[in-house]
Amino acid sequence: MITLIFYDIFIINQHCVDFNSGVGELHSPRLQPKKEIMERVEMMEFIVGILKQKILWIGLAVVIVFASVLTIALLGSTINAELKGAPMALVLQDEGVALQSGVNLNFGQKIVDSVITLDSQDNSAFKWTILTDENQAMDAMNNQKYYGALIIPKDFSKKVMSVISANQTPGEVEVYINNGMSQTVANILTQVMEKMETGINDKLRTQLAAQLASATKQTPEIGQSPSKQTSQTASAQAAAMQAQRQIMQNLQQNTLVSFTIDKVNVIPDHSANGNAPVSVTMLAWMTGLILSILLFFVIKKVEPTKKTEKALTIGIQIVCAIAFCFIASLVILIVGNGLLKMTIPNSFEFCLYFTLISFSFFLMQSMLVNGLGAQGIVLVMLVFFFGLPMISLPYEMLSSASKFWLYSWMPLRFGVEVMRDFFYFAGTNMIKPMTSLLSAGAICLVLSFLSVFMPVKKSKTSSLGF
Repeated sequence: MITLIFYDIFIINQHCVDFNSGVGELHSPRLQPKKEIMERVEMMEFIVGILKQKILWIGLAVVIVFASVLTIALLGSTINAELKGAPMALVLQDEGVALQSGVNLNFGQKIVDSVITLDSQDNSAFKWTILTDENQAMDAMNNQKYYGALIIPKDFSKKVMSVISANQTPGEVEVYINNGMSQTVANILTQVMEKMETGINDKLRTQLAAQLASATKQTPEIGQSPSKQTSQTASAQAAAMQAQRQIMQNLQQNTLVSFTIDKVNVIPDHSANGNAPVSVTMLAWMTGLILSILLFFVIKKVEPTKKTEKALTIGIQIVCAIAFCFIASLVILIVGNGLLKMTIPNSFEFCLYFTLISFSFFLMQSMLVNGLGAQGIVLVMLVFFFGLPMISLPYEMLSSASKFWLYSWMPLRFGVEVMRDFFYFAGTNMIKPMTSLLSAGAICLVLSFLSVFMPVKKSKTSSLGF
């Protein structure tokens, strides 16, 4: 009000009668600027009233917290993702080769020594295990223990040494990539093997050239005194030197080692580029969440008070959840396989495993939603957002904190393991992850039934607490 008075005085001083001009006319009526001022004041009061609302600032705080948590959840496990310690198998069967000088060479062992040296370095991408049986390595890959295997055959050194003969044949190393374990690691491994092939060739050329040069020095050289050298010996040495130069030329031009890369447990076409297990597990998680919220509302309207009524409602929830999960599996099968042409190995097994996984998720989620209401839904969504980036990456690319604090207990992880085994490994290794899921679901089911004996809190509304 004081501001308004001073402003009016200012207007009068500026727009009163101009006596010097002799006009004697009031340039600006007092009522017109006062009306504009009042409108501005009212507008300012309206804006201030909005800014004074606590819900506005609470909403801002929620947005800040929500954005921070989601940023950590979605980027925390992936922002500096780097492959470390991925298990690999190296099968050494090379029998070596004996030179005329009596020296025994085993180039396969030299490769093993180089790999062990790389393995001992910090932050090594791969962790190598030395084996002697190829079948052992193949069985281990089928059991998802190794991302790949290098097989060095028995005649490896003999073929490498064939560079000094007319029938030069490169030593062959068979590389098996366990494609089904991770498409990401398979791509990295393919690139690494190409670089390793080049590096091994360069290293073996250097070692073999030094070995041959050492053997050559043991023969008499041209240029010794005539008393010690006949013309026949000189001619033989000249021929030997010519052959040595030819060998060195072949050594530089020809390939000593050749890598042959094959994939096992191959990811088929129309499998979301290897992400089908992750995608299906996400669908199972969301199916369980929607069912838990839906059945929560249904039961909330009934408001059971007696112990028998509460136990009966839990039983109804279970029956409905099993039926709905199975129906959801049929819908995903029809849309995924029929419409989108996704490769599904076995329709019946797909429906069975999806039903079991989504039902296990439902048991965990419904326990939280029924017990905590809106807070339970928030917890379930946080588990989803924190788990989604981790299940999309191989275990060896996660940070130590993510492995210990999240991945070790994340339910989504077990669902992905079951589905990965179903899609790419013929269902041979799903007992352990499936047992973990069903056990967790059974524990949550027992806790839900124990909640029957808890007193019911009276609430004015049947909402989730919003």
